[in-house]
Amino acid sequence: MPVKNKVQLITYPDSLGGDLKTLHEVISTHFPDTFQGGIHILPPFPSSGDRGFAPLTYLEIEPSFGGWEDVQKFGEKHDILLDLMVNHISAKSEFFKDFLKHGRKSQYADLFLTVDKIWADGEIPADDFKKIFLRRTEPYSDFSIGISGETERVWTTFGKVTPSEQIDLDVNSPATRQLLTDFFENFAKNGVKIVRLDAVGYITKKPGSSFFFVEPEIYEFLDWVTELAHSLGIELLP
Repeated sequence: MPVKNKVQLITYPDSLGGDLKTLHEVISTHFPDTFQGGIHILPPFPSSGDRGFAPLTYLEIEPSFGGWEDVQKFGEKHDILLDLMVNHISAKSEFFKDFLKHGRKSQYADLFLTVDKIWADGEIPADDFKKIFLRRTEPYSDFSIGISGETERVWTTFGKVTPSEQIDLDVNSPATRQLLTDFFENFAKNGVKIVRLDAVGYITKKPGSSFFFVEPEIYEFLDWVTELAHSLGIELLP
């Protein structure tokens, strides 16, 4: 099992030297045997905000940090740990930009959690709203769809601007499950041994609930993603 009860380094890709290549040089030169618990590289992916936690994709590394070959280099001696924000993705991602252009006709439309997937009329009952564990004043954002001019109300748990730059994924849709599978397969291909599921407690949206760690739905998702990860030789940190 890759998760070890030993010293682990957690660092942004540009915190010790400016990029992944320099980070590897610093560790190899000054701390060659220190971090036997692995290297946790905070999000090195292209991102539109939140210090990397609003990722556009997990298939690429932010060019200013380096490339996947630099991540692989860490794996020659250390277990690599990366974060995956299972709850959301960037509004600047190719997936959501296509949705903004084509709306429900987008090939990616089912990735996203529109409010009417939770309440059929697209409106949150007052009693339900009071129960929701909020991270923003309103848990959704309104977006204008280019091709029709219609407004789509999409769930956005996080974000410091309005409309939010972090768009919630519908983790129960086959499209999202396939996308997450693609991301995990790419991690495995590049030597990632541990994945931390960031914001996983917020994936469960159920009328009348707190929308936070809702049972049994949270366990159903964790069972699915754990089976996926283990099939690829990856351990999870929920």
